[in-house]
Amino acid sequence: MTKAALIGTWRPTSLSFLHLDTNETSRPYGDDLTGYLQYSPDGHMVAFTAKADIKRPASSTYTDAERLEIYRNIFAGYAGLYRVEGNKVIHRIVASWRPDWIGADQVRYFELEGNVLTIRSAPIRSSVTGRDYVATVTFERVA
Repeated sequence: MTKAALIGTWRPTSLSFLHLDTNETSRPYGDDLTGYLQYSPDGHMVAFTAKADIKRPASSTYTDAERLEIYRNIFAGYAGLYRVEGNKVIHRIVASWRPDWIGADQVRYFELEGNVLTIRSAPIRSSVTGRDYVATVTFERVA
C-alpha cells in the first residue's frame, strides 16, 4: 500500500479492543465515536478520537472528577509524523495525551477497502487497567 492511499481526513465509525490475556473483545467507548484521523501529503498526522457523548462539565471551572471523566473517554489524542512500510503505518509521536508515547513510534497495521480504513494497533498496555490489548478502529473517509 502507498502513502498516497492514506492521505485525507477519516472519521471513526467503530472501535474494539482484543484483550490479549483473555482473548475477550470489548467496546469500552461504545458505538458512538467522534473525532478525526488526518494524514497530510507531507508526512504529518494528527489523531483525536473519543466517545461522542462525553458529559459536559457543570461550569467553566472543571472539577478534578470532571477532568478525569473527560480524559477517560478519549481514546486517542496525538500528533506527529508518519511513514508507510507495506501494510504498516508508523506514527512518530511529537505530542500526545499519553506523555510516554512522545518521541516514540506507534505501529499500526492497516487495510483500505474503498472509503473504509481499518487500523489495528500493535499490542498496547492500557494506562488504565495495565492489560495488553490490540485496538481495531474503523474509519470512513470524509475528505
